[in-house]
Amino acid sequence: MLRQKGTIVGTDFMDTKDLSMYSHILMNPPFRVGVKHVLHAWKGIFVGEIAAIINATGLRNPTTADEQRLADLVKLHGSVEFVEAAFTSPDTQRKTEVEIAMVYLEKKRDGRFWDSDILTGLEADKTEFAEVEKGTGLAISNGQVVELVRAFNATWEARKRKIIAEERSYIYDTFFRAEVRKIVVEDGMPFEERLDPLHKRLSASYSELKRAAWISVLNTSDFRKYLTSKVIKQILSDFEPVCSLAFTEANIYGFMQGFAMNQGDFQQQAILNFFDQVVHRYSDNCVLYKSWKSNEKHQIGMALQRRRFILGGFSLDGWRSTLDYFQKLRLQEIDRVMAILDGKNTPQVGLSDLFEHQMDALRNGQRLSGTYFEVRFYPGIGTIHFFPRDQKMIDRINIIVGKARQWIPENYGDEVDQAAYKSAEKVNAKVMKKIGWQALHDPGKYEEEVIELMEKAELEIGQSAEMFPLIGLKKAS
Repeated sequence: MLRQKGTIVGTDFMDTKDLSMYSHILMNPPFRVGVKHVLHAWKGIFVGEIAAIINATGLRNPTTADEQRLADLVKLHGSVEFVEAAFTSPDTQRKTEVEIAMVYLEKKRDGRFWDSDILTGLEADKTEFAEVEKGTGLAISNGQVVELVRAFNATWEARKRKIIAEERSYIYDTFFRAEVRKIVVEDGMPFEERLDPLHKRLSASYSELKRAAWISVLNTSDFRKYLTSKVIKQILSDFEPVCSLAFTEANIYGFMQGFAMNQGDFQQQAILNFFDQVVHRYSDNCVLYKSWKSNEKHQIGMALQRRRFILGGFSLDGWRSTLDYFQKLRLQEIDRVMAILDGKNTPQVGLSDLFEHQMDALRNGQRLSGTYFEVRFYPGIGTIHFFPRDQKMIDRINIIVGKARQWIPENYGDEVDQAAYKSAEKVNAKVMKKIGWQALHDPGKYEEEVIELMEKAELEIGQSAEMFPLIGLKKAS
C-alpha cells in the first residue's frame, strides 16, 4: 500500500540522520516511543511543519526529560489537541480507549544557524576503501560500507551548508537591491534571479547525491566484474526504488542481500545478451534446429556454432594501431560471460590483454590463445574469429538459452547429444543456403518456410534437425 501511495525511503524512522530536505512530516508513531519520534523529527527538519498523533499521557503529565522537552516545544512552536476515544469508531481495526494528542509544530529559520560559519564543524574526509577478498559472488566489506556512509554524510553536510549559504546570500542581496531601488530607479536595472524554495533545493540536491551514492555501492562491489554493460544499463534503468532508500548501513546490507538472491537472473540475462550478439552478426555463427514440439508443432531453435564464430566491428580506423576503449570492452564482456559459466571472476588470460600486449602478432595473422578462446584477427575487414577452447562451455550456453527461450524443455539435461548436434548442423547447412541470414533476424516470420526446408533436407540427407531430442530428458536430475 505504501509503495502505491508514494516512495519508501527507509524502514526505521529513527535511523534517518537528516530530514532537512523535507518541508512537512506527518507522523503516527508507535505510542510507546511517540515522544522520541516527534523529537527526532524536530531535530532533523530544518524548516517546516510536523503533525503527529501520539499518546496524550506524556503531554498531559510530563514525567521524563523527553516528555518535558516536547511539552516545551509545543508551547513555543505549535499547539496540541487532545482527543478521547479516537480509535473506537466502527472502521477502526484495532480498537482502543486510549486518549491521543494531535501535535502540531512549526519550525522556522533560526538566526543563530544562519550566522554560523559554513565550514565550522565539517569533518575531514578520511574515506579509504579496503581491498575486498576475491570470490565469485557479490561482496562488499564492512569497512567499505562504513566508509561509504561516512563519506555520504560528510558530502551531504557540505552540500547542505553550501545551499543554506546561498539562501542567506540571496536574502541579503535581495534586501540591499531593494534599498538601492528606493533611491536609484534606472531602466534595465537587473533583478535578482528568484531561487526555488529552500526545501526544494535541499531535496533535489539530496536525491542527486543519494543516487550517486547507491551507484557507488555497485562500483565498489564485485558487481561490475561479471555483469555486462548492457545488463548494468538494464539494472540502472529500474534503479529509482533503490535510490529512494535512505543511504544507511542497514539499507546497504539489505540491498546487497536482495541483489545476491537475484544474481542468477542477471547472469542469465548476460548470457542471453551475448548469444544474441553472436548469432545476429553472421549466419555462419548460428545453427538452426527443430525445437521440441509445442501444440504438436515444431518451432525454430538457434544454437551457437561450437567450433568457431565471427564478430565484426574491430577495425583499426585512421592512425590507430590498437583497439579503442569500446572494442576492448566488448572483448572483456565476452570473457565475463565465459567466466560466469566457469564460476570465476576473471579469466587468467583475457582477450583484451592479448590485443593490448600482442597486437603485432595478431595483426600478422597469428592465432593466439586466451583462457576461453583462441583468436585470429583480420584487421583489414575488422573481424575476429573466435575458436572456443572448451566446446562444452558453448553447449552450456546453448542449453541455457534454449531453456530460457523455450526451445527445449526446462527439464532437459546439462549436456548436448553430440550426434544430434552434428546431424542438425548438416541439415542447417542445406537450409541456410536457401533461406540465408533473414531467418536469424526475424525467425518468426520465416518459421513455416524454415521448418518446411528442414523437413525436405532431413529426407534428402537422412539426418534429423532435432539438436535436442527428447532422449535428453533422461539426463535431467
